[in-house]
Amino acid sequence: MPVSRDPFPRRGINLDSPPAEALRIIFGYLLDEYDHPEVLVASITHHWREVALGMPSLWTTIHVNHDRQISVLRDIISRSQALPLDIHIRLDAFKYRFFTEYTEAIDVLLPHVARWRSLSLTATNPVLHTIRNRIHRATLSALQRLELVQSDTGQIQHLGPFNFEPSVFRVLRLERTMIYAADATLLAGLTHLELVDSSLAMLDEHKLLSLEYPTPEPRPPSMTALTHLVLDASDPAPDGLPFSPAFSASHLTHVTLARLAAPSMDLVQALSHVFGTALTGPALVELSIAEIHGHALRMLLAVVRATRFPALRVLALTDIDTAGVDDAIMHAFGGGPARFVLARLDPAPVFARLADPAVWPALERIELDGAEIARPH
Repeated sequence: MPVSRDPFPRRGINLDSPPAEALRIIFGYLLDEYDHPEVLVASITHHWREVALGMPSLWTTIHVNHDRQISVLRDIISRSQALPLDIHIRLDAFKYRFFTEYTEAIDVLLPHVARWRSLSLTATNPVLHTIRNRIHRATLSALQRLELVQSDTGQIQHLGPFNFEPSVFRVLRLERTMIYAADATLLAGLTHLELVDSSLAMLDEHKLLSLEYPTPEPRPPSMTALTHLVLDASDPAPDGLPFSPAFSASHLTHVTLARLAAPSMDLVQALSHVFGTALTGPALVELSIAEIHGHALRMLLAVVRATRFPALRVLALTDIDTAGVDDAIMHAFGGGPARFVLARLDPAPVFARLADPAVWPALERIELDGAEIARPH
C-alpha cells in the first residue's frame, strides 16, 4: 500500500522571514498594546534586533527604577535619536530615602530635557525634592504632561519652581504633593488638572505661586483653558483672604468631585467657593460626584440647586446620601442628562422623581451598580 504524503508538510517557522516593513508594523502595534516591549523584540533574532535598533519610535518610553542600569539607559536614549521622550521614574521604596545612586540616571536624562514630552515621577518626599533640585532650572519646553506622586505619607510639600512652555504644557496630575510654576502665566495652556490627596490651594490665585506667602492683591485666573478637573480627597487651605479663582470654568467640560470633606465651617466656606466656580461653566458635559458626605455634601447640593447645567450629558453619583436630592436638584439639570450613572447608594429618592415622565425627558440610559436598568414608572 502506497504511503500517503501530507500535502501540507509542516515547516519550521523562520522568524527572520518577515520583511523589515512588516516588523515595524508589528512593533508599532506592540507599542500600543504593551509596556516597553523594545528590549524583548530586540532579543528575538539578529534580524529583529537590527529592525528594532533602526526604529527610534520604539525607544522613546523610558523607565527608571531600582534595577535600571545606567548603560542601558544611555543606549535607549541614543536609540531614540531626536524624538520626544516619555519618562517614567518610580523610586518609591523606603531605601531611596538614603540611596542616592538614582541621581546618576537623572543626570543622564537632563541633557535631553528639551525632548521630554511627559514626565511621571513617583517617589518619596526626599527623593522628589532631590530630583526637583536637579531639574528646576531647566526649561521644560516640550513637556505636555507632568505627574508627581509622593509615595510616603509625609506632609504635602510645594515643589518648584517649574518652567513650562504655556503653549505646550497641557496635563498636570498631583498626588500627595503640590507644585508652583516660575510664573503663573506658564499654566495658561493647562487643560487637564487632577489633584488627589493633595491641597486645593492651587485653585486659588492668591496661593498659586506660594502657599507660605500668598499674593494679597486680586489677580485674574491664570488657568483659563481647563477642560477637565478632578478633585479627589484634596483639602482647601483657608487663610482669611477672599477666594480668587485660579481657573476659569468657561471651557470646563468634565468635572469630578470625590472624597472632599469639610469638618469645620471655614472649610465648608472654602469648598463652597471651589464648587461655585467649578460647576458654573456653560460647557460642562460630564459631572461625577463620589463619596462626599456631611457638610461638604450639603454645601455641594446647595450650589447645584442654584446652578443650571444646559450642556450636561452624563451625571454620575457614587456613594452619597440621596435624601438631599430634591425637586430643585432635578430641575437644575433641565431636560436631564442623557446618561445617569448610580453606584453604591439608595436610588429610591431619585427614582421616585424619575417616575414622572416630565422630569428629565432627555434621559436615555440609567445604570445602577454597573447594570443598565429601565426608567422607573
